[in-house]
Amino acid sequence: MVNERWDMVSFECGSVAVVASGERLVRICFECSPDNVYSSINCFHPKAEQGCQPLIDEGLKQLTEYFLGKRRIFTLPLDNGALTPFACKVQQALLKVPYGSVISYGALAIVAGSPRAARAVGGVMSSNPFPLVVPCHRVVNADGRIGQYSAAHGTKTKAWLIDFERAS
Repeated sequence: MVNERWDMVSFECGSVAVVASGERLVRICFECSPDNVYSSINCFHPKAEQGCQPLIDEGLKQLTEYFLGKRRIFTLPLDNGALTPFACKVQQALLKVPYGSVISYGALAIVAGSPRAARAVGGVMSSNPFPLVVPCHRVVNADGRIGQYSAAHGTKTKAWLIDFERAS
């Protein structure tokens, strides 16, 4: 088994950790504070060791560029092995939603090839292991309301991210 490593950086809207195993990222933890990141790492990856490696450094660099408004697309290798085939389809469809745009859960379900699965898309978004990199914050309710967000400060952060991208 490959050892998992992680490291984090903090931004205005929260703290973000990148967890890697081998040559792929296995999780992005986007939490309110460093203490919350430690708890999340302990919950999902209790044997992971904090420390640098080239992939983690690249992940933190790309996240920093994103929050500086200098990056719109992430180019990081993700380990989707724990995702269902449906979740993989939804993730691939979501990656096509342009920076600064939003899409409804229902519209994303259609793009993913499952037009009646809006609620299931919501479930995939709530368990997204790669927030920010796989931009679940860009998915909103059919009436345009923000909807839920499971990372950092919840809907407050989701609204902030949508506004941040639109302003960039």
